[in-house]
Amino acid sequence: MSFLGDESFADDPDGAVHDVAQVMPGDDLDDPGNHLWMHADGRVWDLGPAELDTDDDGVSDSLTRNGPDGITVYTDSDRDGQVDKITNVDTQGVFSSRALDPDSGIWVPTDSGRLG
Repeated sequence: MSFLGDESFADDPDGAVHDVAQVMPGDDLDDPGNHLWMHADGRVWDLGPAELDTDDDGVSDSLTRNGPDGITVYTDSDRDGQVDKITNVDTQGVFSSRALDPDSGIWVPTDSGRLG
């Protein structure tokens, strides 16, 4: 499954966004309440704990995953625990970002280009 495709992500059956506590230094990262989540194809995906503070506010809000074609950064920009921004950077430095439209559940392209 591609999290950067044009597919629509359905909410879970309860229609709920799972509240997640802010992850602060010293927090228990094994606690699922400190993990980032995605709703996709009627399922909830636990991506693990946020590792990076991408907006320099002192709260970890993102995590990265390496793959054969580059890296993907999953970000929770509004601190509700649900990923709402995804950025993919390929091995050549080409990036593309998408943001989750909360009303439609569709991932909308927001930015693209080349690093460097």
